[in-house]
Amino acid sequence: MKIAIVIPARLNSTRVKHKMLKKFNNKPLIALVFDKVRSFGYDTYVATDSTKIANTIPVKWLLKTNRAKNGTERIAQCYNKLQKYDYIINIQGDMIDIDAWTMKPIFRECKTGNFDVLTAYTEGAKPDDVKVIHNYGQALWFTRSNIGYGDRHLGIYVYTPRILQVYDLFHDKYPIENLEQNRMVGYYKFNVVKTEYNGIEINTQEDIDSWPVQS
Repeated sequence: MKIAIVIPARLNSTRVKHKMLKKFNNKPLIALVFDKVRSFGYDTYVATDSTKIANTIPVKWLLKTNRAKNGTERIAQCYNKLQKYDYIINIQGDMIDIDAWTMKPIFRECKTGNFDVLTAYTEGAKPDDVKVIHNYGQALWFTRSNIGYGDRHLGIYVYTPRILQVYDLFHDKYPIENLEQNRMVGYYKFNVVKTEYNGIEINTQEDIDSWPVQS
């Protein structure tokens, strides 16, 4: 089974300017996450349209893209280079504390081959988390709203190459949510798997300030 991990990255993040280039442990965020993900032992790429981000990553592991509305759309632009893999895993570049323990259940699910799209969650959710509503291992819906239930959705997806090939055919019928994953719910077998992630995602200046080791 051949797996590729792709980290989509854009320069113009909404809440923190040039987030991917903010330094942690003397490394830009994107380079730090890339190095952590590379340690899992799979081919690992960064997909970006930014020259500044590209300059932080070895050329061999770069996928140059055009602008994209979301990470899945960005990775889908690279379908021709990724179709040789059985699964493509999308890990968000702001998951600074990503580790092999978090990924273990996801890699295990890949061995089953029993899905078209897979995503991960941790049990319980805070009001401002993106939440996944699921039943019997199937994703039913994703929302940012404070609905009082649902589990915390992590920014990790696994796609078959076919999903990337047809992603541009999906339309966002629910723009009020503005969540890329809702485009695929109901069309293909969209599984969820429980994992553990005790770290943070770098979304705000408060997140940056709270990370313990910085420079």
